[in-house]
Order: sequence, then C-alpha cells, then structure tokens
Amino acid sequence: MTKPSTSTRQLLPLSVWLCADEQPERDQDATGCPRRNTLVGIELARHLISACTKPGELIVETHPVNAATLACAVLQARKVIALVPKVAYAQAIRAQLQEIFPAKELTGVRLRPSSPQQMESALAKQAGTAGLVIYAPPCHSGQQCPACPDSGDSANERPAVMRGAWQVLGDGGHLAVVTAPHREGERLRDQAPALIRAARAAGFTYTQHVIALRVPVREGELVVQAAPEGLGHLYDIRTPATPVTVGVHADVLLFTKVASHGGTR
Repeated sequence: MTKPSTSTRQLLPLSVWLCADEQPERDQDATGCPRRNTLVGIELARHLISACTKPGELIVETHPVNAATLACAVLQARKVIALVPKVAYAQAIRAQLQEIFPAKELTGVRLRPSSPQQMESALAKQAGTAGLVIYAPPCHSGQQCPACPDSGDSANERPAVMRGAWQVLGDGGHLAVVTAPHREGERLRDQAPALIRAARAAGFTYTQHVIALRVPVREGELVVQAAPEGLGHLYDIRTPATPVTVGVHADVLLFTKVASHGGTR
C-alpha cells in the first residue's frame, strides 16, 4: 500500500471550484481575445493561489489576458511575475493594477516582455524559487489570435513552457494548466490529453483535475446565457446550423514537481 503524503495541503483527484466572477468578462480582458478572455479570472486565481502557495512565495503566469492573477497575488501577499509577449498588453494590465492598488503595494509585481518560448532564459535568475506556474495555452490551432503569442498554436510552445516551468519551480511546486474545449468549425477540440502527456514527459506528476465553473449557481442550477446569434437555434430544432455551445467551465490540470527525495512540500 502506498504511504499517504504528509503534505499539509491535500489535493483531491477531482474537484469542482465555483469561479464565477461578478465583473463582466469583457471588462476584465486587456487583449480582446474572443476565446481566452478571462480564462483565469479573479475567483479562479484566488483558488489557485490559496491552494498551491504560501504567503511570500513566487507565482509565475505566462501570457495573461488580464490582471486577475496579479491582483490576487498582491491581495494574498505573494510575489508574481507575468510574462507578457506584447508591450501593449503589459501596459493595459499595469493600468488595471494601478487603478486598484497604490504604487507601494505593487513592488512584488513584475511584468516581463517575454513569449512562453523564452521562458527559460527570462526566468533563469528565479530558477527553483517559484511555488506556482499558471499556463493558459493559446486558444487557436494554426490561426492567429490577437491575444495569443505569435505562434497561435500551443503545440509549438508547449515543450518550452514545460521546461521553463520545471526550471523555475521549487521542489513540490505546482504547474496549473488552464484550458477548455472549444469548437473549431464542426469539431470540438480538447487540448487536455496532449498537455498531460507533455507535462509528464517533462517530469511532472499529474496531481489533480479541477473543474472551474465560470457561471453562477443559483438554487442548484447553472445560470447560462447564450450569445444573441445563438438564441434562435435553441428554439428551432429544424435549423441545420451547428448546435449552440456555451462555455461554462475551464479545466484546470494541476501538476507537481516532485522533490528529488520523493516527497512534496
């Protein structure tokens, strides 16, 4: 029988987190991406930071689309580095933070102009110091997206991100990969299996799968709204159009960098 972990925080194999943000998604997004906006919102960032780090620890986020993680890190007394591939997005995120916090409270926040592929070199001085890396892969496959890195395809950046995350994390640190299935034409694309394989190939242990509900729950029911162009399809069963799909959750894949001696933090 395997000996139970002695870590102070136990992560269940499958969990559901309520992560609906009160502020509309369009107001939180600094980049204009129609599919990645608010993939990591305030509530999801709060859950990740509370579950995976301790006060004073370093958090790294790759190409954020808003200030959610950085703001939560400040509120929970963590240091944070955000790798932002485009200067304009860094300026927008910095402006969001300055509207919330005085300058003296932002001393632990760093925005670095770096693509995910440059993660190893950008964070070389922080090797082994981070408690959490948050990675939200690009939403498109082989297509350009205004908020995603120039590659536009997570397959191109995936190995570099995994290597960079392994380098910057300390023993027992966590890599949180946040993704969600999305429709490309008439096909539903799920990146999770490929991401799990890539993380394991880099040496990570797959620890937990979290379903992060991004819509409110009221009286036991999900409060879901469809886009205006899709409402008619809900009532006309004769329409030949592709069935309406509404994203209500994100998949959070949590991996752990297992300590060299076999234990965790």
